[in-house]
Amino acid sequence: MTTTPDKNAVLNELQQFVQPAALMASPAEAEADPAVPVQWLRFLDEQEHGRRLALLTEWSDFAAEWPSVQDFLRTMLKHLYVMREQDDTLSLLYLYTVGGKDLNFFRGRAPITDVPERLRPVWDWVPAKFRDFYTQLHDGWTFLPANSMGPLPVEDWAFLSDDKFDIDDDTARRLPIDISRTVAVFHNGAGDYLCLNCVGNGEATGVIWWHEDPENPEPVDFWGVLDAWVGIFLEEADRHGA
Repeated sequence: MTTTPDKNAVLNELQQFVQPAALMASPAEAEADPAVPVQWLRFLDEQEHGRRLALLTEWSDFAAEWPSVQDFLRTMLKHLYVMREQDDTLSLLYLYTVGGKDLNFFRGRAPITDVPERLRPVWDWVPAKFRDFYTQLHDGWTFLPANSMGPLPVEDWAFLSDDKFDIDDDTARRLPIDISRTVAVFHNGAGDYLCLNCVGNGEATGVIWWHEDPENPEPVDFWGVLDAWVGIFLEEADRHGA
């Protein structure tokens, strides 16, 4: 287990991006907040004893599809924290460093308990493992400052037909996908989105919407691109050994 970062330094870094009402590093601190998921308490308890078996076990269900995160958890993750924000949003923070000192975070919110109304028409098309991630582990898992480089919280999922993508009706008719059933679920931080094309009789298929080439969405292997984008983003993270 790596050295525990100074909590004040962590708070100072976080306050550049969010306003924490509380930052909990120990199970005793987190247990005082009844809204903290029991699952997260186990993670903190094991961390306090130099282990991460529960964390790795929970993530192992997605290891085959998303091996870059298993590598991150085993060799880059330095510490876990539970953060409560001023609006009472709870997140599990995954701290890692770059260049030996720069503090960075991935943020996982509590699992969803209900599918938003606007997503219900396409939810059954979402790959089963991806749905399980949201209902069993985290409502999104993204790089904290930019809310990118990981699966977005469901509140930030957006259909390509939404105004933010600025696809006019004439362009939409020429596209090989139905933009009203293609939902962006991952932002790469550079204006491009990994999407799920929710049509047909089986699971949704992967599509990249390139902001510089919006009229040519690219069919892709959904999990393959998701894993590759996260892995590339984490290439500069400090490693501490398996």
